[in-house]
Amino acid sequence: MATKAAGRARTAKKPAPPIERKASSTKRVVRAVRKPTAKTLMIRKTVDPGWTWDDGLPLAQARQIGNTIYVSGQVAYNAAGQLVGKGDIKAQTRQVFDNIKAILTAAGAGMADIIKINTYITDQSKFMEMLAVRKEIFGANPPASTAVVVAGLAFPGLLIEVEAIAVKS
Repeated sequence: MATKAAGRARTAKKPAPPIERKASSTKRVVRAVRKPTAKTLMIRKTVDPGWTWDDGLPLAQARQIGNTIYVSGQVAYNAAGQLVGKGDIKAQTRQVFDNIKAILTAAGAGMADIIKINTYITDQSKFMEMLAVRKEIFGANPPASTAVVVAGLAFPGLLIEVEAIAVKS
């Protein structure tokens, strides 16, 4: 039998016969829904070492997600925002790692928690001097690392920038 609906011919369907079910064969599926707990939520927070020179910049010195801390690239500015060690890669490297230490301390971590660093330097001839300072800082337990020589950094006078990833133990 055909009926006309909205300008089209349509064939009417016969109603399906009722399905007979036995009481014992009916299964009920129950699904557990887990509510988020403190362990399953990854708490995210900004780490601020308290420097005022960076307050106007659209960046966080570090972000912590769970127990992992991502430290933004650190340069040789002291807490007052002044360049330390103009023209001296060793002095700038020490200041960079002092900054990283201050940030990690603010997050409740330490230098021993660093698992990876990325280093950017502007003068390849200064690479071994930078490595000597890194060896002073990390000793026999250095983190995984990458080093890249770049044409320049964000502000004049900067010779090195280091970013770090740390996992609080």
